[in-house]
Formats: sequence, structure tokens, C-alpha cells
Amino acid sequence: MVIYKMIVWILKLPDRIWTKLFNTVIHWYFKDINGYLYHPHSLKGLQYISIGYNTGFGRGVILTAWDEFAGCHYEPSIRIGNHCHIGEHSHITACHSITIGDNLLTGRYVYISDNAHGEAVASQLDISPSLRPLHVKGPVVIGNNVWIGESARILSGVTIGDGAIIGANAVVTHDVPSGAVVGGVPAKVIKIMK
Repeated sequence: MVIYKMIVWILKLPDRIWTKLFNTVIHWYFKDINGYLYHPHSLKGLQYISIGYNTGFGRGVILTAWDEFAGCHYEPSIRIGNHCHIGEHSHITACHSITIGDNLLTGRYVYISDNAHGEAVASQLDISPSLRPLHVKGPVVIGNNVWIGESARILSGVTIGDGAIIGANAVVTHDVPSGAVVGGVPAKVIKIMK
């Protein structure tokens, strides 16, 4: 068993070296990024992103802050606290504001966005969704010690209170009180922890 563990460790060494080098370069260029990115899929607008200490991102994460899209200009901000763990293949994207407190834990494939491709209005039906200006209902604010289950979706204009639990596959379209457990599509309060 010891030999097996040693072989596995040796085989992963090149990957660990590449990951360490990649994060060293990111930390050197972007002083507000103190977290650890493990093989991200896509990064954009890192100059608008702040990541706290001991925060880690699983493989395949997409992290984007859009300052320009479809000819429109935005002032994005993504602030992620300390000691958070963002699961593999999750997607966090902003053109306005996303603020995440400390100790967030997410499952894989979580989507957090403060924007959508256009508004649901008749005047935009003749425009391809990929060319519509990004629409923001409001900032996304996630408190401390929040747990977001696998494949959950947090949409624009939502505030999630401290200690809340978001069930797997939930689509959060409205504010979630502190200590609440929510689930479903759209997400509804299942119980409040006391």
C-alpha cells in the first residue's frame, strides 16, 4: 500500500509543479488573488476579481468578469472571501457585482451570475441572444458559512444570508434568509434552522 501511494504521488508531481507555477504567476500579476486555482477552464477579467486566502477552486472552473460585451461597457467586481471551496466545473460570472463571504462550500457544476443575455422583452426578440446587452437585476451577495449543493444556480439580484443551505439543482431567484434551507425550481424555503 505504501509503494502504491508513493507511485501515485510521483505520477502527480508534474501536475503539482505546473499548478504551483501557474498560481505563482497569477499571484504575481494579480495582487488581489490569494486563492488557489486548479486547472481552470476559463479566466477573464482577473483585474476585477479579489480572492481571499486559503480559497480553492476545483478543476475546470470558469471565472469571468466582463467589462465589455456586445459593444456595452460594464464595471464588474467579484469578491470572494477566505477559506472558500468552489467545486469542480463551477461557473462564476459578473458584469456588475458578486460578493461572497468566508467559508463558502459548493458542490460541482454550481453557477453564480449577476447577469443574463438581454431582458425578456419583445423588443429584443430580433436580436441573437449572444449579441444582446447583458442585463443585471442587481448584485449577488452570498454570506458567510453558506453551503451550495451540486448543480445549483444563483441568479442576478439575489442575497443569501449567513449559514444558508442551497439544495442540489436548486435555482435561486429570490433572497434566502440566514439559516434557511432552500430547494427546488424556483428555490423555496424548506426550513429555517434555529
